[in-house]
Amino acid sequence: MSLLAPTIGAGTPAAAQLLQDAPTVVVPPEPPIATGQSVFARQQPVGVADRVLPAFSAHGTTIGAFDLFPAVSIGGLYASNVLANNEDRRSDIAIVVRPEITVRTSTGPYRIAAYGRGDIRRYAHQTSEDTEEVLGGVEGSVALGSLSSITAGASYGSLIEPRYASDSPVNAAKPLEYDAFSAFGSATIEGASTRVILRGGVVSLRFGETPGTDGGLLYTRDRDRTRYQGLVRLERALSPAVSVYGAATGNRITYAVDAVGDGDGSGAGTRDSTGFGVYAGSSFEVTSLMRGDVRVGYIRQDFDRRGIRPLSGIGALGTLVYSPSGLRTITGKVESSIEDSGVPGSGGFLHRGGSLRVDNELRRYIVLSLEGGYFRDTYRGLNRQDRLPYADAGVTYLSRGHWNARLGYRYLARSSGQASGVASFDDHRVSVTLTLQD
Repeated sequence: MSLLAPTIGAGTPAAAQLLQDAPTVVVPPEPPIATGQSVFARQQPVGVADRVLPAFSAHGTTIGAFDLFPAVSIGGLYASNVLANNEDRRSDIAIVVRPEITVRTSTGPYRIAAYGRGDIRRYAHQTSEDTEEVLGGVEGSVALGSLSSITAGASYGSLIEPRYASDSPVNAAKPLEYDAFSAFGSATIEGASTRVILRGGVVSLRFGETPGTDGGLLYTRDRDRTRYQGLVRLERALSPAVSVYGAATGNRITYAVDAVGDGDGSGAGTRDSTGFGVYAGSSFEVTSLMRGDVRVGYIRQDFDRRGIRPLSGIGALGTLVYSPSGLRTITGKVESSIEDSGVPGSGGFLHRGGSLRVDNELRRYIVLSLEGGYFRDTYRGLNRQDRLPYADAGVTYLSRGHWNARLGYRYLARSSGQASGVASFDDHRVSVTLTLQD
């Protein structure tokens, strides 16, 4: 159920604190809304990281036709570089409290679910970094026959863009605050061996005023933008184990403020752009050990501003999951995409890289996770290229009492060469989290 992840999609700063940390609440999955057996469903066992063991998942409370799953996480965080700036390195510890609730229908030919989440952080010394975030959303699905369905949803959040975000200004006295609204609609139309997936959505970001280190207010409206996007995917099953598909995407990104205030309507200063992607891909499984979904194609983003060359190249998105045993899952991902940018002077960047993750069930109650990756962002309109390595490690203890505890480590870094006004940094973070759920 996608409500376990916010419906805010592409166009939202992925670094938002509330979206960055993986949720530790274990809500049991809903049964599929479709009553028929889809030829596109893979029968391979679910990976360790996605597995919900009945003994450890939340029970919830049933009120009429709805199930309620309340939870709260309480923990501590140590950061070696709170401001994400090697020229002004400061370490600190913080208390983090994250309440959340999920409400959803129990059964029926339709699904309605809603969620609310919060994130409260209080630092011991760097009180300027104290933050509060809230995020809520709703989503509904209706079955159309035995295999087809339509889904729609929306979410709204008052969020924080942390210091390590790509467009976080060095001279801000506190992290940027922004409001994010997202809405989408999708349809899956499936026959015996063919299905069509349609999806359209909009994401709107609006940044608030932020004090600067010089005592004044920073101008942040140049980060405000709206992204309209759509996808069409036509897929054909060759066998119960393999399907092939073609996909096309399109988007239109509009900014509230021009990059340079020409004001003459010529488009010389606008950061608006229009883009598309065309792909060929395959979803497959190899025996019971490996499954994947890989697509490759061509992507392009054309900017309205005169003199700015388009961003174009190979577009790719691939996930390969290898399960050598029921106790271990290895997941590899690669990505090549074009993203919109809040960095003043740039309307977008080419985002490329990959990651590798290993999840291992040490014992029935203990899961070890290791992940590492590297990405490179190349901006259009600016002489800037970010190199972004990261690493993550965590041990989660699951309790039969429906609580869990996690010890985590995260390494984040950014190197931008000689790019003006961009802080390079490396940050080591250690967290301890206790999650209580009904």
